[in-house]
Amino acid sequence: MKRVLFVFAILMLTTACLAQTGPTPPWEFRWGTAGDFVLYQTPYTAEGYIYDPSTYSWEHGTETGKSYFTVTADIEMYMSMNFDATDIYFHIADDGTEFFAEVDGELCSNNGQHLFVSSELDTKDLTNLFFVQDIFGRTKAWYENNGRTVPNPIPVEWYLKDHLDSDFRPGTYSQGGNAGQLWGVQWLIANGEPCCHPFTIKIVIKPEFHQPDGRYEMDPLVTVAPVL
Repeated sequence: MKRVLFVFAILMLTTACLAQTGPTPPWEFRWGTAGDFVLYQTPYTAEGYIYDPSTYSWEHGTETGKSYFTVTADIEMYMSMNFDATDIYFHIADDGTEFFAEVDGELCSNNGQHLFVSSELDTKDLTNLFFVQDIFGRTKAWYENNGRTVPNPIPVEWYLKDHLDSDFRPGTYSQGGNAGQLWGVQWLIANGEPCCHPFTIKIVIKPEFHQPDGRYEMDPLVTVAPVL
């Protein structure tokens, strides 16, 4: 085995001298490509070499390809996330003025992530549930067309607690998510550390005392943006 290793080392040294240029990365970047795979290219052949003991080198042969190896690995930024629920329904039949729901989730990534309740580039209000219709099916448009006062929105507050937090913390508003493509309420998960992090989102709604009857809604997008 030692003899084989020695001869292989000499061959590598000699052929490296024949090819005066150093190794260059042969693979194009494939960022954003799904799946795990291995690719190969550039075969190598050495033929007709004679070993010259006076120079400790292989001589007189020919080669095709290159004798040195390049080994390249590209690791994509990946993310997996889950929530116990994404549809939240409050049914209120009294004069209460504060209600909340808590949703557990987990985020796994090899990069730190911000969790966003996104407003789709500021086109949605994340701080209110807006009146849709009353119990008789009369819509906002009906109220406006008939000179009736449209019921006030119900204020909404967003909080999150991850496994490093002692208590819930309010979200902060940001327009900088995903290179400015995400606007909304956001939290930095687990101080931006990569790994798997459990968390709980808390949604608080605050209807008025004797909030008018009817349905009130919002439909934000919940997603993540990498820490850059």
